Amino acid sequence: MNIFYDIPSESWYHTQENVELFAGAAAEEIGYKKDHLNQTLFPITVFPVARMLVVGILTSFNPKRESGLGGNLTLFRDLSLYLLKHGILTYAFTGNALHSEPLRGYVFSSETNKWIECKMPLPDIIYNRIPSRRYESSGEFERIINHIKEHRMFLFNPCFLDKYVMFEALREDEFLSNHLPPTTVLRNGECLNAFLDTHKHIYLKPCKGSQGKGIYTIIKNPDGTLLFNSLKHGESFPDFTSFWETQKRDLLKRSYLAQRAIIPKKLLGHRYDYRILVHYEKGFYKVTGKAVRMSQTQEITTHTPRGGKLFPYQSLQSRSLDLNLANIAQKCGEILSKKIGFLGEFSMDIGEDESGLLFIYEVNSKPMQFDEEEIEANRLLHLKNLFIELTFSNLTIK
Repeated sequence: MNIFYDIPSESWYHTQENVELFAGAAAEEIGYKKDHLNQTLFPITVFPVARMLVVGILTSFNPKRESGLGGNLTLFRDLSLYLLKHGILTYAFTGNALHSEPLRGYVFSSETNKWIECKMPLPDIIYNRIPSRRYESSGEFERIINHIKEHRMFLFNPCFLDKYVMFEALREDEFLSNHLPPTTVLRNGECLNAFLDTHKHIYLKPCKGSQGKGIYTIIKNPDGTLLFNSLKHGESFPDFTSFWETQKRDLLKRSYLAQRAIIPKKLLGHRYDYRILVHYEKGFYKVTGKAVRMSQTQEITTHTPRGGKLFPYQSLQSRSLDLNLANIAQKCGEILSKKIGFLGEFSMDIGEDESGLLFIYEVNSKPMQFDEEEIEANRLLHLKNLFIELTFSNLTIK
């Protein structure tokens, strides 16, 4: 079967005579129309019969792009084309569109290699890929959430994760508490100085940061002097007071946490972290991708935008490591879903110390694309299966 969008009438049609087809959360009927000349066709196999699953990729507005869509358009394109091949109509849309009548979104056409604006049915599932934390904290986003609830659409991953909220939730679990570095919120100079006195070598991380942005390290030497490092430069201070007077303004204008530095196991003289991709599947959280990132130009973070490089996971793989990562993923998924709402997909940054103990550095509810093609292929497969599971199995997520 093919479906196509008729631009003059702003309507979706299918090409198979004597077949009824319904789509989306409101079960809107897609009619039959024989004539589809000069229209962009979207080959599709309906799953199940007479019911087409519709997925909406929620993002923000970007006036600098022709389509007006913000976020990772490469991911949106890859996901859209993959889902379409499996009978799932997928489009990207902004929050404002959800309140408009009719709802308008963008479907990616492989024929034209462009995003085509179309009138769209309400999605069964909204895949939250809004790239801005600020937007998620706005009144507009709150109205979007209320609209989603009113129309009984399923919100897939409700929000970004705050690092300290994550830490507080995970440390309540006895198993996970052994995989968390000592951590505290940076409230004032006194609490930071006390934490530094205890741990000597610490990280400062923005609670709402990502990709290594805004990260610092502080080392307190035996003589009381401090070494303060960012990703690009280092600075020495004779004591904590002089450090705090110089840096407090920058550190207090956004929410930071302080975390004990882990003495990392190294490869070829450089620190490394595991990057783990996780998806929900039939009641469990399954590790669907494993990668390694190794630092190169600095030893503070391993993120590739900060100079890190890829390293094959298979070179470090062991049965024990696989099992540990699987157990951590399962527990994290269970706990964070109870804390913030259903997480169908997330990634984790996990470090390993010199003794081989694993430490959770970060959990990301909106994973970026992996450079490893096999991981991305697996990701698309599991997202497709999960979208189908959530829509058609009458599953209740608790």
